[in-house]
Amino acid sequence: MRSDVGFLRRRVKPAPTPEPATPAVTEDEPSATRPPTAGLSLAPARTAPRPATPTPPSASGLSLSPGPATPAATAAVRPESRPFPAPTIDDVRELGETDPVLRLNARESAVGSLIVSGAATAVWEDADRVTGSITAGGETAGTPVLTRGNRPLLGFDEADAIVTLRHVRELGRALLIPRGAHPLGVQIFDGSTVTTAPGDDSRMFVLYILRIDNLLELRAEPVDRTASDATILAQFGFTLTPYVSTRETRSR
Repeated sequence: MRSDVGFLRRRVKPAPTPEPATPAVTEDEPSATRPPTAGLSLAPARTAPRPATPTPPSASGLSLSPGPATPAATAAVRPESRPFPAPTIDDVRELGETDPVLRLNARESAVGSLIVSGAATAVWEDADRVTGSITAGGETAGTPVLTRGNRPLLGFDEADAIVTLRHVRELGRALLIPRGAHPLGVQIFDGSTVTTAPGDDSRMFVLYILRIDNLLELRAEPVDRTASDATILAQFGFTLTPYVSTRETRSR
C-alpha cells in the first residue's frame, strides 16, 4: 500500500470563489450609477445638460440680444406723398392775408378754362420750363406755348386771361399781375368764383398758380405795388425763355 494514499484522500479541492454579481442597470437610470466595467459599452453616453450662462447686463441697462422682429423693424413704412390740406374754392371768397391759398380738385383743375379778370400781365411756365408772358394789350415776351389742341397755354381773350385746363399737365405754373385798384377775379367751369384782396396804396396781391400733380393751387402773394413786371418776375423766379423762330432749311 502506498504511503501517500492517505494524503491524496485527505486533499479537498477548494471551492471556487464566486464573482460578485454586477447589478443590472436600466436605461432610465443615469449613467453615473453604473459601476465601471472593463468592457466597452455600445450604448451612447448620457451627458448632463449644460446650465445656461446668464448674460451680464450692460452698463446702460439695454440688452444687445436681438428682440422679436416687428413690422416696423422688418420694413420701413414710406409715407404716401400728398400735398398738405388746403381750403377749396367753396371755402374761400377772398384770397389774401387771412386765406392766402386754395386748391382745386381734380375735376375743377382739368375741365374747361380758368378765367382771370383784372390782370394786366400773364406769365406762364410749362412742364418743360419754357417761359413767356403777354400783356392785356397784346405785347409778348419770351416763348409762346401752344397746347396739343393748338391753343395758347395761357393768353388773353379781350380783357380776360384764359388758362386752358384740358391739357393741364402741360402747365407748370403761372402768374397773373394786376394794375390799378381793382383786384383779380377767378372763375372756373361750374361758375364758382374767388377774388384776391385789393391790397392798399403800397402793395397789391398777384395770383400765383402752381400745378401739383394734376391739381391746381391758387395763391395770393403780396408784392410792391410800384414794382415793375420784370422785378415781380424775378421775385418769383421766372426767367423768360428766348424765342427763336424756326424756318425751313434752305436748299441751294
